[in-house]
Formats: sequence, structure tokens, C-alpha cells
Amino acid sequence: MAIIEKNRLVFCARPYALCAAVLLLLGAGCAATPPNLVSYSYPFSAKGRAVLIQQFAFNPGVSTKVSQDAVKNFGELIALDIQRFLGNAHFDHPLVIAPGEQAGGDFLILGTITRVNGGDAQERRTFEVFGFGATEVRAVGEVVELATSRPVASFSLVKQTSYGWLDNESAVRENLREVAREIAAILIEAR
Repeated sequence: MAIIEKNRLVFCARPYALCAAVLLLLGAGCAATPPNLVSYSYPFSAKGRAVLIQQFAFNPGVSTKVSQDAVKNFGELIALDIQRFLGNAHFDHPLVIAPGEQAGGDFLILGTITRVNGGDAQERRTFEVFGFGATEVRAVGEVVELATSRPVASFSLVKQTSYGWLDNESAVRENLREVAREIAAILIEAR
């Protein structure tokens, strides 16, 4: 009788063990979100101050799995997105400037887009929940106080999208908007 009870316990425990193993494997397949880094040199306030946004440096040749024509203006687009987010937060006339252009202001946001990866649209559609085929945009830069020429904040931001309904170009454009939102938040939170 004891052997029959042991066998019944073993058979009852197997479905739970199988479920635990499947959940462990599914969890291991989920993509981890890369960390974002924002560091401040000292406290500052951008409230009521003139903010300039330099078009970000970007070489479309570093982009992968996405049309280079679709991403060639990303340096300008991220600057315009930052300008829009700051304008929506009631900053007084944030201004986008071209690299090397001289303009008067209190703070200058400058940066570089270091990576644009279009991911794999088919993998995103099939395995969206697990993060496979995700697109990615990376940007680094700093916010400089022009009066002292010192950086008040530095950032290294990474945004990924695993939405299955977006094509590669639309997904990386969404990533770029999210990076711009994070950069604008640096100044908005400093108000």
C-alpha cells in the first residue's frame, strides 16, 4: 500500500514540476531591458532659461536591419522631438541649432546616436512577449551650461521596442521618440 501512495505522489508532483520548468524556460527567454544612465554634475534649474538643442551626430552607416534612407535624418529628428517635448512642458522657446551654429542661450543639449538596430520583424510578430527581434536605439550626450562651459548632466540611453505590429523603420522611430522624451525629462525634472 505504501508503494502505491508513493507512486501517486510522484505522478501528482510531475505536472507541477513540468509547469515550473516551463515557466523557468519562458522567463529565461525574456529579453532584459538595457540600463539607462543619467548622471548630474551638480543641481541646476532650467526654468525660464534658454535651451538650445544641437542636432545629434549620427552616421546612418552604423544602422543595421533598417533602410539607411529611413534613418538618415535621425540626428535632426531627435533634436526636433526634444524641442517638442520641452515646448509641451512650457519651456520658453527651445531652439534647435545645426552643428557649429552659434546661438545665444543658457543650456545646450548635444549628443550622438551610437546605434540603430531594426531587429527582426518576423521574430517580433512571433515571439513579441519574449522580446525577440526587438529594435534598439542608443544615444549618448550631455547638457552643457553655456556660461561656464561645464556639463551639468550626462546621459547614455537605450530604448527597445518589441511591438509586433510595427515594421522596422516605424519601430526604430518610436525608439527615437522615447529617447528624446527621456532627454527632455532631464531638464523638465531639473525645473
